[in-house]
Amino acid sequence: MSKKDCATVRAVPHVILASLMFGILLTMTGSSDAGQVLLRFSSSFVIGFAALGIYSFIRRDKGLLRTRITAGILLLTPLMIALIIIPFADHLVPEVYDFLVKFTPFETGTAVMALFLVTIFTLVMMFACHGVISTVVAYFRSYTARIYLSIEKIRNNASDTGRAKISRWIYGIPDIIDIKEVELEPVPDDGNFSLRAFLSLAVSIFALGLMISSYVFLNPIFESTFSLEDAVLVTTVITFFVPVMVIPWSITRDTGAKIKSQARDYYLWKGMRKRIYEGFFTFFFLLSMFAIFLYLGYDLVRTSYTYLAYVSMTMFLSLLFAFIYTNYYHRHFKEGIIENFNEAKK
Repeated sequence: MSKKDCATVRAVPHVILASLMFGILLTMTGSSDAGQVLLRFSSSFVIGFAALGIYSFIRRDKGLLRTRITAGILLLTPLMIALIIIPFADHLVPEVYDFLVKFTPFETGTAVMALFLVTIFTLVMMFACHGVISTVVAYFRSYTARIYLSIEKIRNNASDTGRAKISRWIYGIPDIIDIKEVELEPVPDDGNFSLRAFLSLAVSIFALGLMISSYVFLNPIFESTFSLEDAVLVTTVITFFVPVMVIPWSITRDTGAKIKSQARDYYLWKGMRKRIYEGFFTFFFLLSMFAIFLYLGYDLVRTSYTYLAYVSMTMFLSLLFAFIYTNYYHRHFKEGIIENFNEAKK
């Protein structure tokens, strides 16, 4: 395990504990409204991982793209976020504008402070992305080889250990497979920025984030508890942690981990993806929830407008996560797992 991974693995429990305590403190001192409580509590974890992300950003690997290209993309990020947030902000969070106008030292008022707020928000998002990604990378780079080798010990009977049973469930390994060994068949990599990996991860994060949060956002039960403003903010926070589920199966696919058996090979990433996505039917949820909204007489125009803000932010976060991961982490993450696996097999 590298020094960076060791430091991250040691820091994560402290980050979670500090975020938990900070979230409890925020909920005790703020509004007792359910939406505000959940928003404050969940936001504390974004702040916690953003703090970890500062360390991860400083210790990040060299990017695959040229520095000036990366800098240009990241400098455009505040503008891209502003184009998403500002058109919806006055409708979604008017209290933020009131706060900015009241405390701004500039005559230009809201416009200047809105840009300042967007810049701060962008930095928090970027550092939080680094924090979440570095956590997933550190844990999986350190332990994946052992998990793969533990799969070889699965016998589908009472002799299986708890770890073996968990591995079988996570990877969706059918009972009928006679496991001989686990092999790696890595996806070819030319050492450059992988557009395939970038787009694949971005689409997967966006799809899963949309599936999970759409159910929360459009569910009439939550609608009766949360305001639309709180719902869009809470679901945006949830999206920050969707990569924790997506990156593991993505790297499992890229390393080509598969089970050799007497029948055909079984690729582990397919089982992981099925396990993650099973039970979520976006089209069904969207149609059913909107139908219920119409039946109960909710304001469909306002709901659609607010939901569009969430979808736009989710799309941007998916692209940001995918870019940071692909540019700074993907290559060394993949190489580290392969190297650890090959050493463990000796």
